[in-house]
Amino acid sequence: MKQQVQELFNECLSGATDEELLIINQLLEGVQRKKKNENGSIIGGIFAMDREVKDGNFEVSIPITSVTHNSLQIVHGGVTATLVDTAMGTLANMVLPDGFGAVTTNLNVHYLAPGVGERLTAHATIVHQGSKTLVVDGKVVSSEGKVVAHSTGSFFIFKKKE
Repeated sequence: MKQQVQELFNECLSGATDEELLIINQLLEGVQRKKKNENGSIIGGIFAMDREVKDGNFEVSIPITSVTHNSLQIVHGGVTATLVDTAMGTLANMVLPDGFGAVTTNLNVHYLAPGVGERLTAHATIVHQGSKTLVVDGKVVSSEGKVVAHSTGSFFIFKKKE
């Protein structure tokens, strides 16, 4: 497997453009972030997600790069959805007692503006916390302060297996 990966890596580097080299670099840095436990998932590592609790809300932000772009050179809608789902889902899991987890059962994303600029930041707040479900509100904002998307999500609460 290692030789196969090395051959593919060498093939990708051969004749790569500057943009392709930046993408390869971000992907490799993402693997490193995951290995160092800077991110809990490979998706978080590849998108270079930074997380913080700020003003009582939870935030996740990512740099806007070629990795996040669609063919129109704006952030792909699926990346925006992943970002806001990550923020809302992480917050949902943070508020639960030990031994419990939550998974997304419904995600609504209303795209309001193109994802452009240097960074996107998703903000999440709890709307409702019941014994079996949570409802979370999310908002994605560009580094210029423009609201890119508004979202709501429902999360099912379950007892983790020991």
